[in-house]
Amino acid sequence: MRNIYNVLSILFFPVIILSCGNWLLPPLEVVSISTENNITIVFSAQPSEVSIKKAFSMTEEGQNVSGFFSFNKETVIFQPTTVLRANHEYNIVITTIAEDKKGNSLLRDFEYKFYTKQDIEFPQILDINPANESNLILAPERISIIFSKAIDTVSFTRAISISPSITYVLEWDTEHFAVDIIPIKPLSEGTRYTITINTTLTDTHRNALLTTFKSTFLYGIDRNPPEAHIGWKTPENTSGLLTPDTNNSNIPSDSDFIIGFDKQILIDVIVSFIEINPLISITVTPDIISKNNALIKLNQKPEWGTNYTLKLKKGISDIFGNKTETDILFPIVFNTERHRPIIFAGGALDIISEYKLINTTTNYTSLTLDVILFDPSGHTARTTELYYAFRISNEADSISLVSAMQGISILARNFCAYISIRTINILTPADSKYDTIYALLNDNNEGKLCILKMEIDIENKDNNGFIIFTIHDNISDNLGNTMIDSINLTLNKQ
Repeated sequence: MRNIYNVLSILFFPVIILSCGNWLLPPLEVVSISTENNITIVFSAQPSEVSIKKAFSMTEEGQNVSGFFSFNKETVIFQPTTVLRANHEYNIVITTIAEDKKGNSLLRDFEYKFYTKQDIEFPQILDINPANESNLILAPERISIIFSKAIDTVSFTRAISISPSITYVLEWDTEHFAVDIIPIKPLSEGTRYTITINTTLTDTHRNALLTTFKSTFLYGIDRNPPEAHIGWKTPENTSGLLTPDTNNSNIPSDSDFIIGFDKQILIDVIVSFIEINPLISITVTPDIISKNNALIKLNQKPEWGTNYTLKLKKGISDIFGNKTETDILFPIVFNTERHRPIIFAGGALDIISEYKLINTTTNYTSLTLDVILFDPSGHTARTTELYYAFRISNEADSISLVSAMQGISILARNFCAYISIRTINILTPADSKYDTIYALLNDNNEGKLCILKMEIDIENKDNNGFIIFTIHDNISDNLGNTMIDSINLTLNKQ
């Protein structure tokens, strides 16, 4: 008789209350199930044969099992077309389509799992020789592996991999509890080999290895210092490699950096050998499992167009004590066009008779408002235009108007005037003043020129004072690029 492990779903037994009277009609129930020879199911009432045939299904490892039904009062027998196979999982489901002769159905789907495995213990790898992380002077004649159970040899050939690859033959013991991997060609001196056995390995009862097994050994004395390579990657999964002592440009400012070594190193102290100049805060996360790589994250946004140097200081040691003898320098420039910051190119205030320029060179110069046009005694605001020009990324469409509304302000000191911004829009070539303003504010620098047109109300006062035009660093383009710093520009209102 097979040893069968059964998992039986728990059924609930609610009652159905008729609307007229106090009669209770119990639902159809599965009283018992047996899988000794055929599948024998006993119900609480005589079932409807048609409904049982529709409601019943049986699978073997997910594949449908066909068969024949026979009925005897409350008992239903299902005889599979083929004999149930050893070391397999079976699943029986009876849905709520099943009814008794009176039309009462199962309250819930019934599910029953059973196994024809005589053994459900997972195989393990008890020993490997050469042992993990061995350093060998002489090349091993064979790699020996001992298992806790008899292994399916075909599954072993699928599960094992050796890196770097070698040509080999296998020798199994008679009970398949142990195997020797015998290289046909000599192993390469000074090489670290990695043996990996994945979870497709099964024993003779089809139980699989729970987790991937990995073991390494080094043949030959390694006297070479570790070699480092650095790559970058972005959240959008674009990536590239850095070249030492060469200007690495067009690096995205949101990049992370990955340092990889050709061998295992003392990875726990790698952070003390990494430096970025000009100084920028970083977080280094070493891979403590593989011990041959680390992730570098920038804790602050680097300055666009600034020359940085990522330095790997000398003295990085592998696990055998070999150390790098010189600093390795990777010059970096974060200057991708997509991340170009916004630069204020200049402004112009339309004071009816002329344009007053607003930029760093005009700071604290005088601003005279014509008293005829801007009458200080009338308490009446006059509407005019203020233009700001910005250099933005060639990949951006324009300045975000929402950010402009939040990031642009005008403040008059000493009650010399009241100024408020009514509207902000993008100046387009369709505007009659476009050519004039473009020629006035075009600074011929790199990047796309984007001009904002603002309608402002100015109520002039008799007092002299300063008018401060502020552009905050949160102003952004549609790509999310902002200005590096806020700007305050001041005119002396006479």
